[in-house]
Amino acid sequence: MRYRGIKGKLWRVFSDFIRLRDYKKYGRCITCNRKKEYGELQAGHYLAAGNCGFGLLFDEENVHAECNYDNAFNQNHQIEYRKNLISRIGRDKVESLEERYRDSHYRGKVTKEWSEKIYKEKIVEYKRKKVELQKELGY
Repeated sequence: MRYRGIKGKLWRVFSDFIRLRDYKKYGRCITCNRKKEYGELQAGHYLAAGNCGFGLLFDEENVHAECNYDNAFNQNHQIEYRKNLISRIGRDKVESLEERYRDSHYRGKVTKEWSEKIYKEKIVEYKRKKVELQKELGY
């Protein structure tokens, strides 16, 4: 698992929510735009989790359903991801994500790690969102 402890618990439920959200709305990988089944999708970051700073790690606009190949092995995935992300959320929001990335990565503006209380609140929030989507999809 990518993250441990309470961060890992949030990642699991957040990742499930992202994949369900995008499967319901698009049914496609954001990068290659190929139709995919829910089980073929992963939660992939536009701005990579290891480089984007904590502020973008759990950002719904920065994370979208992506196939395993594009998320894990396609080194050039960000080019197509960006193009398709602009179609989904708009150029202004994509540029805002990129500016937040630059603030974190290059300018040292770091978002503080959340408290345990905030993690627990986020877990409850994303469990609720996930259950709502599962009901809509008949899961």
